[in-house]
Amino acid sequence: MNNNFSHLIWIRGAGEIGSAVAVSLYSSGFNLILSEIDPPLAIRRSVTFSDAILDGSTNVKGIPANRMNVSDIHNFHDKSFIPIVHDNPEKIRFLNPKIIIDARMIKSYTTDYRDWANLVIGYGPGFSTVKNCHVAIETARGHNLGNLIYDGEPSKDTGVPGQLGGESKKRVLYSSYEGKLSWNCSFGDIVNEGEQIGNIHDSYPILAPLKGIVRGLINPRVHLKPGLKIADIDPRGEGIDFYELSDKARSLGRASLEAVLFYLKNQT
Repeated sequence: MNNNFSHLIWIRGAGEIGSAVAVSLYSSGFNLILSEIDPPLAIRRSVTFSDAILDGSTNVKGIPANRMNVSDIHNFHDKSFIPIVHDNPEKIRFLNPKIIIDARMIKSYTTDYRDWANLVIGYGPGFSTVKNCHVAIETARGHNLGNLIYDGEPSKDTGVPGQLGGESKKRVLYSSYEGKLSWNCSFGDIVNEGEQIGNIHDSYPILAPLKGIVRGLINPRVHLKPGLKIADIDPRGEGIDFYELSDKARSLGRASLEAVLFYLKNQT
């Protein structure tokens, strides 16, 4: 049996970054589980495992993930898919994961996770090796993207989305209202600036802020609240493969693989 199976890895968050981490580790033969909230808030759903929480199964780059109950993981030996469970830390910790990777990207954490596992890896702002994790990973675009931080913390949250095709804030849509959502478009559609791409509560139209390809859409089963990120329009247009992990996600996924391998090397 692959020695990687002896270390259960728990990845918290099945959005784009958590899914990229899962792809890297699963492809390298590691034993892992994903956890996600219900309903999930990911918008890049063509490259995330998060919808399996709602639909029972999904796949990213040909790798399947199936929803399971935490209680069924104890005697689970099927490595043909990634188990995804509801994010219930009290139950999941009974599985005794040796490594925890927190890719939720919620930017603020009140718990010190360092005694939860032998290795705790935290992504992005809010994590610190002196407060709540053993290794932090830089998530800000630029020269240091994906750097492993063993003493310190990643860059502070700027509140500004990364720039794509010359656009930053304008390409990301946030809900201005509370209510039920419906979309008039799908992933991969090319939309024009000002085009109605959906509506909230059958009353408030959602308009495309620019011309581009629809790259992110929150699941319409999510009940919206003001300020929630709901969509991403990529101004680079038709040249973008919306079924591919972004360059940023791939870099960050491989950063966890590097951190895990370095940890295991020092255990031998």
